[in-house]
Amino acid sequence: MSWIQKIRNLLLLGDLLRGLGTEEARAVRVTNWIQIIFLTITTLLWPQVLINEPPETHAVSSLLYVQIVLFMVIGRIFLYARRFYVSSIITLAGVFIHLGGLCVAYADDPAHYGYFLLMLLPFLLIPSRHFWTRWAFVVIAGLGFLADQVYFRIMSGAALFGPPKSVLPADYLMPPMIMVVIFYALLINSFVKAVTTAETALAKEHAASERLLLNILPEEIAAELKVKGASDPRYFEATTICFTDFAGFTQIAESMTPTDLVAELDKCFSYFDRVIGRNGLEKLKTIGDSYMFAGGVPVPSPTHAIDSVMAALEIQAFMNQMKEIKSQQGLPYWELRLGIHSGDLVAGVIGERKFAYDVWSDTVNTASRCESSGVSGKINISKATYELVKDFFQCEYRGPIPAKNKGTIDMYFVNGILPGLSRENEPRVPNQAFRDLYQRKVEEGGKAAGKAAAG
Repeated sequence: MSWIQKIRNLLLLGDLLRGLGTEEARAVRVTNWIQIIFLTITTLLWPQVLINEPPETHAVSSLLYVQIVLFMVIGRIFLYARRFYVSSIITLAGVFIHLGGLCVAYADDPAHYGYFLLMLLPFLLIPSRHFWTRWAFVVIAGLGFLADQVYFRIMSGAALFGPPKSVLPADYLMPPMIMVVIFYALLINSFVKAVTTAETALAKEHAASERLLLNILPEEIAAELKVKGASDPRYFEATTICFTDFAGFTQIAESMTPTDLVAELDKCFSYFDRVIGRNGLEKLKTIGDSYMFAGGVPVPSPTHAIDSVMAALEIQAFMNQMKEIKSQQGLPYWELRLGIHSGDLVAGVIGERKFAYDVWSDTVNTASRCESSGVSGKINISKATYELVKDFFQCEYRGPIPAKNKGTIDMYFVNGILPGLSRENEPRVPNQAFRDLYQRKVEEGGKAAGKAAAG
């Protein structure tokens, strides 16, 4: 990052605004710009004052300049420390004192009308949850303006450097001034409240659309689509694909109403979704009663095969539990075939409408054949996957199994975690030795990726 970018980032608070709500982010931005504006304007005007104004005013002008700089700098320190509320209070207090000092010093200075700015700023700098603080500043500014007008415009009171050039009768000036102050405060409050309500509603809609988008596409792909309007398909050298399919689905489905059928599928697939999320995998699609997920996409992972098998074991345990419950109740139950294969593929989003993240390659076809060549209630993996997971799981060699359009494929059943890597009496739960071995696999993958990037 160049020094220009660093300065820009400091001035625009890029990093500080992350994670803030809409209203609080707006308050922080306004606080930031008030500090910048007052520091810039007073710094530019101060030399002009020393050149053009009478010498007797220089000390007061210099004192007010030092005062506003001090308050703005302190406020900015608190801003960078993420003490946003304190920063806004210090910034407001600095502006109040500065404009008040100008009014006390110069009877005809335009600063006397700056009270209207002081009534506006609390609505912009202080979030609505600090209701009493916000209105305390508004009331002080309103009463300060009325007192200022009474003293200088009605009583012809003298400032440090002389009285005002003109005065007005109280009955002529005060009634409209009071009405203006009250109306102005209520108008600004209504306007800011309407803006805040609109921003809140917009933020909720944006969050809902973001959640919907991330339910459809992986986060990395969604971000790329929002920036570029398209996502280029990518090649992944090491991935794992898993297919699941309910055995006897059609026969059981015929005995269920459509509503019950969809509810039962939703219960199963929702659980699968949670399992996939916990294991850092990517759900790809559901087709009828088939569920498809992948490891190693869209973010490469050295443990893609291990994660996929762990997820498959958890899904298998869930389906076995459902089978036991339903059989005890005398209800029909589904059994699940799971097929897993590892290899390379291309993944991405294609087309212009109804985007979907998908994968293409012979790896996908082979994974599908592993599922269809499997056995109900079993996890069936190819030799390619076996070579990646054999140090973690008990695998039973089935021999070369005929697969449609594939000839024969060496296949294995996964029966669980290796005895030395699972908890005692809990064969499906990894122990510390499993986690240590898993971590070594992660580190080895990281080193390999680093070497590949360097090469």
